[in-house]
Amino acid sequence: MALYRSDAFVLRTYKLGEADQIVVLFTEDYGKIRAVARRSRSARRQTASYYQPLLHLHAILFGRPSQALHRINGVDIVASFRALHEDFEAMRCGLYMTELIEATTHEHEPAPELFALLRTGLEQLTQTSDSRLLLRLFELRLLTVTGYLPELFVCVRCARDMPLAATVFSAALGGVVCHACATSVRQTCALGVEALALLRLAMTQDTPALPTACDTIVHQELEQVLHTHLTSRLGRELKSYAFLHL
Repeated sequence: MALYRSDAFVLRTYKLGEADQIVVLFTEDYGKIRAVARRSRSARRQTASYYQPLLHLHAILFGRPSQALHRINGVDIVASFRALHEDFEAMRCGLYMTELIEATTHEHEPAPELFALLRTGLEQLTQTSDSRLLLRLFELRLLTVTGYLPELFVCVRCARDMPLAATVFSAALGGVVCHACATSVRQTCALGVEALALLRLAMTQDTPALPTACDTIVHQELEQVLHTHLTSRLGRELKSYAFLHL
């Protein structure tokens, strides 16, 4: 047994007995870890407010990196992202990002790229004027890092090069389908030329090169394509997705 440290985000918590709780942490150095947070008997040392999503912490853990359950020896807040806690829409977006990270990571497997993605995503949420577009870009980058990027340049049915034109997307097949193949593919969704161009650009460019907003129809197409693709890859719907649309 040993003490070890790492920056971390709280993914979620659940009760352990009457007073203690288990905190699911996404650590920068050790991946996803479950740890017991004991309730302090001292009023001066109450730390329950530290263990909530959308906080960037520096955690001191006791145990071994590979064991099932650790103990939290102490935490310090690195960044509170206060603006996310004070804005309902921003908070919903942040919780959706957090659940996406939890759904696509495994315990005890470090994922520094995803840790950096979450940290940057939460920072950008406090600054953006279009949180919906930011979520779509977050989803696409998460798919890139995890290796589940959709195919947007060739038909997933016949491998024919796809021109930049309106087409359809198949979540089951994982990409765009040409008009010749579309008649034999079920459950497709429309993907217009502007939405396709934006997705292709996002796959090859950094965020500063991308537009800061898009119109309603384009965003609806982006959301439908990425949501159906993510749901197909994860095999389930995320609870926070419905919360986004309250």
